[in-house]
Amino acid sequence: MADRRLDKIRRRVATALSSWNDPHGHGPVTKTGALKGVDVDSNGVVKIAFTPSRPHCPCCLLDLAKMRKTLLQQKRVESVHIEVIGVLESSRWTKVINQ
Repeated sequence: MADRRLDKIRRRVATALSSWNDPHGHGPVTKTGALKGVDVDSNGVVKIAFTPSRPHCPCCLLDLAKMRKTLLQQKRVESVHIEVIGVLESSRWTKVINQ
């Protein structure tokens, strides 16, 4: 039962991410290399590692916050944590996005 639930949550997250486009017109984030990792557990906890295409651009920060909100609206997704990696002050980005 838990495996089916996990598969459904994973599909919902994968569908949402596959249609999410980079804010600078580079295409879907799943194909740009910005998405470094996704972990989903059966409790609906989603963890994402992400490197923005333009690390000092405010619209990338806003876009990641919007992505998080969109994922939180998916059925059975209980929490979303986006970890920004590969940029200066990544801990500050991560903190702001996940507030």
